Amino acid sequence: MKNMHLSFILLFTVFIASAQINPQYIEAAGQTTYQRDVKHYEATIRISNTTTYGNDAELALENRKTIFLQKLDQLGLDRNQVHIGDTAKNEGSKNRQHTDYVVETTDENEIEKIQSLGKIDSWSYKLHEKVIYKPLTNKSDIISKALEDANKNAEVIANVIGQKIGKILVVSDYNYEERPDSAFYTKEDRTYRIVVRFAIN
Repeated sequence: MKNMHLSFILLFTVFIASAQINPQYIEAAGQTTYQRDVKHYEATIRISNTTTYGNDAELALENRKTIFLQKLDQLGLDRNQVHIGDTAKNEGSKNRQHTDYVVETTDENEIEKIQSLGKIDSWSYKLHEKVIYKPLTNKSDIISKALEDANKNAEVIANVIGQKIGKILVVSDYNYEERPDSAFYTKEDRTYRIVVRFAIN
């Protein structure tokens, strides 16, 4: 809330500076919160034929892949949750070979289990992880609420300077949180942000 107040003060300051020359519009920020529904969580686990430490067992890549799948079974994870990653990315040098396994789940309780697959030994490690979200089905409602908020904030500015806002001239969408995936797993509400330019009557 403190940051929003600062943003409005800055927008108001910009307007006052330009109003001395050609005060034709007011810009105001608007925002609303919304939730993303998780489609699934996934992590990519790399199994390599190289070792980091000298005390690691010298096993062929195929043997290490077998150990990986056995660990998967021990954790109670279904092998149908696993698929080989993009083969183009799995090509290594003659002496350095690896296989990337992508493990997916829709169960929060399995996330730590999947992460542990990257800690079997130094030849297995988590390459990356991400959360895949379902597409927004109520985007128009979300934008409408953000627009209402921007309208309310613009009216506050207009009242201060003795003006009235008119029609909308420009809407700028500053929502950067609608990506289909994220590197972070969170249940927190997201914030949809826009900036709206209103004509002055």
